[in-house]
Amino acid sequence: MTQQGGTGGEIQLTDAMIRLAEAQPFYGLKFDGRSFDCGSKVGFLAANVAYALARDDIAPDFRAALKDLIGNN
Repeated sequence: MTQQGGTGGEIQLTDAMIRLAEAQPFYGLKFDGRSFDCGSKVGFLAANVAYALARDDIAPDFRAALKDLIGNN
């Protein structure tokens, strides 16, 4: 099954979900958490920062690097 382009010629996730639900069972899950708009540059970067800060193995060094970057701007 291929999805045709939607608005602006882009493949829209919601259009693909509707089409899939018409052809077979389709399930969703409501979750407590945060979502990011990775379709925008800022959203993509925010998602990566949040991911790094949530990791115990790299969060301290990453936080220090962010402070350094912010302090120099």
